[in-house]
Amino acid sequence: MSNLKTFLAPQLITSYFHSLSAPTKGITLALISNALFILVGVIVRDLSQTIDIFQILLFRQLVFVALLVPSIVSSWQAMTHPKMPMMHAMRVTGAFIALYFSFLTVSNIPFADATALGFMKVLFVAIISRSFLSETVGTQRIITIIIGFIGVLLVVQPTMDSNSLFYIGTGLVAALGAAVAVICVRKMSVVESKVVVLAYQAIFVGLVTLIPSILAWQWPTITELTLLVLVGVISSIGQWFGVTAYKWGEANVVSNVEYSQMIYSMLLGYFLFSELPNTLALGGAVIIIISALIPFVFRKTLKNRLSK
Repeated sequence: MSNLKTFLAPQLITSYFHSLSAPTKGITLALISNALFILVGVIVRDLSQTIDIFQILLFRQLVFVALLVPSIVSSWQAMTHPKMPMMHAMRVTGAFIALYFSFLTVSNIPFADATALGFMKVLFVAIISRSFLSETVGTQRIITIIIGFIGVLLVVQPTMDSNSLFYIGTGLVAALGAAVAVICVRKMSVVESKVVVLAYQAIFVGLVTLIPSILAWQWPTITELTLLVLVGVISSIGQWFGVTAYKWGEANVVSNVEYSQMIYSMLLGYFLFSELPNTLALGGAVIIIISALIPFVFRKTLKNRLSK
């Protein structure tokens, strides 16, 4: 009977998932994706005690490339003829900065603080998209960003301590790099295939980290090697869940679910690293989540009014 239950479990989960509405599917996948990326942060934090961050990043990219090989082979013509090479270069630069500095940040400051700083990407995307993509940033969006920024300040609670300021700075640099990468993907998505965009990022970020990794190389133990591979595998799965979430749910709803990372990071920070957030930090987390819900509530209210 136990074997039968084991065999049927995946089918039951699949059947249950298909019974959900499209928006619920999107939200569910996004929640899973966010949890996986927080888990990657936990592993990176542990690995960084003995393995250089460049080496961690190199292994991440190697695993990512290995998983992409079938897609790269089937899209070889597009791979060898990129339509926007300069945009790819900017995206790779942004992705490298985002990955390296986010790994550095999460390894040196409280888990929730590092996560909160990552949400500054929203502010940077709004600023860059306004000038670079000529996108309009409405009053509602500006208010949402300001509220979210206040929440980030309450969670991080920056001090004038030089060590604290340094890692707050690396977190902000990571958020800026992520914003640049997002804007570049938006720009390229019109003409470049998803495989080309993902493969170029995976390959060239790996190449950038190669020499620094060799210079700081340390042969990992079996446990460390397992964790290094897991960073790549979990990141790849998380990215797949995240991309697929947008297939089912509306972009504004799915993107707001990203703020669930704040809850995950506080819980894991407490249970794994004994990082107990104070009252201000908890209030800041609530504010960040509220800032994410504002567009959804506003849109639903507007829809109800128009339907009357």
